[in-house]
Amino acid sequence: MEIGKRIDETIRLGLAPLLKQQGFSKSGRNFHRLSGKAWQVVNVQASQGNSDASGKFTINVGVYVPEVAVLAGQAPIAGKPKEDVHTVRERMGELMPGGADHWWALLPSTDLAVVATSVTQAVTAYGLPWLEAHASVEQVAQALASQPSVMSAAAALAALYAFTSSSSM
Repeated sequence: MEIGKRIDETIRLGLAPLLKQQGFSKSGRNFHRLSGKAWQVVNVQASQGNSDASGKFTINVGVYVPEVAVLAGQAPIAGKPKEDVHTVRERMGELMPGGADHWWALLPSTDLAVVATSVTQAVTAYGLPWLEAHASVEQVAQALASQPSVMSAAAALAALYAFTSSSSM
């Protein structure tokens, strides 16, 4: 079986059911969930160096907040955003102990169910909590505060607006 099909089968065996249970919808190798006004995205990224017989993939998680994009001078994305269009994002390996980039390897002899379990455990332990920790514009602004940029300023402004709007009620 070619590597793309093996990656898709690994997703089908573990990540897809987990994320469906958590309210995500699947489109290709992307999973989306709307949380308030923000889109939460889980993406499976195949390595560009994959061959037909073997390869590897990683998991990316991200949050897209349309109002922050608008304040940063970008056109808002209509519908579900791709993973690379994000307000804040991380690679799964950076969230795991050790914080190093992590790729799951698939060799011809690899038991896909074992890899699927490993991916599911990592997303459950690190990916989903990270997404929840970045579910609000205030949390996104806090995450971007140490990274001076137009996006961090826009997130801070959106968080300030959200705070003043909620406190005036």
